Amino acid sequence: MIFRRSLVSELANSAGAVFTVIFSIVITIGLVRILGMAAGGRIDTGTVIEMVVYESLVNMAPLLAVSLFIAVLMTMTRCWLDSEMVVWFSSGGISLTAWIRPVLRFAIPIILLIATLSLVISPWAKGQSELNRELYTQRDDVTRLSPGRFVEIQSGRHVFFIEEVSEDGLSVKNVFLTQTARNQEMIVVAASGRVQVNELGDRYIVLENGRRYEGEAGTPEYKVTEFGSYSIRLDVKPDKAMAMANTDTRPLPLLWTVYDNESKAEIMWRVSWPLAALNLIMIAIPLSFTNPRMGRSFNMVIALLIFVLYLNGISVGKSLIEQGQLSLWPTVLLINGVFTVMAILLFLRRTIWQRWLPRWMSLYYWRSRES
Repeated sequence: MIFRRSLVSELANSAGAVFTVIFSIVITIGLVRILGMAAGGRIDTGTVIEMVVYESLVNMAPLLAVSLFIAVLMTMTRCWLDSEMVVWFSSGGISLTAWIRPVLRFAIPIILLIATLSLVISPWAKGQSELNRELYTQRDDVTRLSPGRFVEIQSGRHVFFIEEVSEDGLSVKNVFLTQTARNQEMIVVAASGRVQVNELGDRYIVLENGRRYEGEAGTPEYKVTEFGSYSIRLDVKPDKAMAMANTDTRPLPLLWTVYDNESKAEIMWRVSWPLAALNLIMIAIPLSFTNPRMGRSFNMVIALLIFVLYLNGISVGKSLIEQGQLSLWPTVLLINGVFTVMAILLFLRRTIWQRWLPRWMSLYYWRSRES
């Protein structure tokens, strides 16, 4: 009981310290990137703090997983270096497998939090971040329709020139519009117009009493059409824009409903993180074995390589599922099962096996036989 309480307390302190350091680095990098986007006019400067919070939630699950892994490894390694493990093994009658229960007691709540973040909160935060960008882009397109200058909207597809705008911003006069698509060019001139929102929430500018010139760019042949009313969509209702959002922002029930290759890959990515956290802490317990003469740097290097390998395995599996080369659940079982087997082998090596290979396979064995 005493050793369990002390272990949980030390794990909590180590996990808190590791998470604080890693989170500070990630949040600083994210803040610099978001400030650069705000300075470049891609997001609203008033939403910088909100975007930083969303960015933090998106990266929280992997950060918690790696923090938990390093915390368990550091705590157990310290026990080996300070010879506490030898004391427990000799006087307390405790084997290495007895450390699984207190470690899981500390880690299970964090793994459940990782699952909640990965499956629910992170996709929602990513969707809110994209929604903020979309809202700013749409608002920017409309508010830039100022009189007396040429304005590009919709990523340069439309170029407007408006001579006069009413005080409420809903009506305009003497409008010039040009639109280019591939080799086709369209020019519209109108005496007046108004901004209008339909029942779906899409915003349009309705031009009245004008002409449209349409033809192939670089040729003198143009088709001239006179109109009484001509509508051009300026933006889309945010809810509709979110319906067309990327797969990584969709809620889990929608992924199961669509269930195409991209949805399967996203499900695999989200499900793998809580499983990865569980596998990593199981690997950390036997991996923590340290010879006091070697120091702890060797274990940290191996731990880093294992985490990078795990992360790359999840990423490669996601890509192969997106391409339709692998199925969802076999890939989940394969990638996570490999590291589960690794944890089992490491435990066997530290509890039952005296060496990785049988003695008769060593060169020293045959030399001793010859002598």
